[in-house]
Amino acid sequence: MDKGNQQDIARFAHDTRYELNESTLPEKRTGKSFLKRKRIGRSVSILLSLSLLLPFASFSEERVYGISDYGPVSVNGNGVGRGNDPTYRYIEDILYGNGKTATGGNASPAANNGNGNASPSATQTPALLRNLAQLSNTSATKNLSTEIDAAYAVVFDLDNGSILGEKNASQVMNPASMTKVMTLLLCAEKLSDKNKKLTITQDIVSYIQQRGASNCGFVVGEEVPVKDLLYGVILPSGADAVLALCKEIAGSEAAFADLMNKRAKEMGLSNQCHFQNATGLYHSTHHMTVKDMGQIMAVAMQNPTAREVLMTESYQIAPTNKHAQGLKFTNLFLQRIKTLDSGGANVQMAKTGYVSQSKFCVVSSGKGKNGKNLLVVTGGSSGTWQAVRDQAALYKLFGS
Repeated sequence: MDKGNQQDIARFAHDTRYELNESTLPEKRTGKSFLKRKRIGRSVSILLSLSLLLPFASFSEERVYGISDYGPVSVNGNGVGRGNDPTYRYIEDILYGNGKTATGGNASPAANNGNGNASPSATQTPALLRNLAQLSNTSATKNLSTEIDAAYAVVFDLDNGSILGEKNASQVMNPASMTKVMTLLLCAEKLSDKNKKLTITQDIVSYIQQRGASNCGFVVGEEVPVKDLLYGVILPSGADAVLALCKEIAGSEAAFADLMNKRAKEMGLSNQCHFQNATGLYHSTHHMTVKDMGQIMAVAMQNPTAREVLMTESYQIAPTNKHAQGLKFTNLFLQRIKTLDSGGANVQMAKTGYVSQSKFCVVSSGKGKNGKNLLVVTGGSSGTWQAVRDQAALYKLFGS
């Protein structure tokens, strides 16, 4: 949607609000009242038509839904999602569980814990996979081209540890906010007390304001439990949550980035993988390959806390000393991919990312209709909805 159209919509919305407000005033002339009702009726019809087009709008239009330059932002769920929908059946099998419990019985649907997030069902945790970052193509690997818009992509078959499809998968790229999957993993590993409250300080808020980074909506002096901060790292891609956790663990973001690089070596990631920060904001030395990102996601999926966060579509934090009603976070990607044709795949967890240098990125995992457990990483898509379409196309291609 071009800028002119956006301005037209904004003017139209303003005029419509004016007409609706004005229509509540007493009318002295029947003719004038009739014309107002006619105009209001036409306005409502056009608004309904526009609402049908919103899912296909460009990234710039999606700022209405709380998208910042660094990923999705959903504070109190304004304008996005359906919130806590009791009719939605959450994921029954995690990764390799195939709906079976560790004892061989059927797994029950994941329970809703009352905070709006899905609690994983009791399924068997898979053994550690082969190192995805070090996998090579085989004769069966499909070289992707026009199937997707993304400049970089890799599709892993998690069941046998192979690359099903790839596009520039060994080339260096900037992971943007996909970085936060590694941040989440380290925080989940190093913070045992998930109920401990951390304080949002002025330097954290200033960091957000100076860089225009996506955030959870926390304010100076707000005290937030570690658990809620972990959800804030992923669902709204909150840099404020990231920085609070970094300070708690390492004292600073820079020191935390050193821990990320150490963990990357332990994982056996490529020598092209280097973390300069924990948020994913662009830096010339902050980069990796999509295969590296795949391995980070695979390891995070093995951690019960990280896995639960990555699987969650909607989460309501408890009231804080600054937000009496709490805050609601939403994983917009998990909502949006359900609206597209992914060949019957069940996409179970995801993290998006965006900086102008990397464009739109997504790392996700799910089960194809054919039963394959897939892990998909894409980077360099031209728009936020294009990134969702690229992911859906790959699930359909390899999971049908």
